Amino acid sequence: MLGSIKHALRNLANPNGRDSRATFWYWVLLIFIFRFLAGMMISVPMSMKMMAAAVGTVRDGAPASDEAVLKAMMDIVTNELPTMVWMGIGLGVLTMLLMAASLIRRLHDSDLPGWLVLIPGAIYGFALARAPQQIAVATELLKSMKPGVPPDMAAMMQQQGMMVYLGWIPALMILFIGLRKSTEGPNRYGDAPVTS
Repeated sequence: MLGSIKHALRNLANPNGRDSRATFWYWVLLIFIFRFLAGMMISVPMSMKMMAAAVGTVRDGAPASDEAVLKAMMDIVTNELPTMVWMGIGLGVLTMLLMAASLIRRLHDSDLPGWLVLIPGAIYGFALARAPQQIAVATELLKSMKPGVPPDMAAMMQQQGMMVYLGWIPALMILFIGLRKSTEGPNRYGDAPVTS
């Protein structure tokens, strides 16, 4: 496992050669853990602000109603949403960059041209580019919510349209590429990768 991660780190910008399935998936695992931790670092402060707003609403003598607490919490979400989306976009771009060369080498391992990485990359890039436009839609939905009524997640997802599904296409393509069988022995991209 550590050998696979070291290999991926040494070859971050090197699309030449081949990566075995094990090498690729250990690298993806590390990126997934990194994204999870970074996502927590982005979302936990907002959750703390929401809790502080809820406690502050009750402590400051406002009526201890569900409506007042919910409004205070939703105001925090509405204010923090643009920052969270922009941080998510940055994290998405970083993930694409970290994964690109390894994904190309994985394509090479199954004797496919590396330029195929442009397909999931372009779809994911398009989804990331559309995210700022979705901020306005989500913010308006949050502002239009009635006090005391929990958010209708189905309606929020419906307002996002096909963008909800667009982000899954690259993930499924990466899964397909990552699971493809390796070419036996050498191929036009080099010798069979050494699994570490």
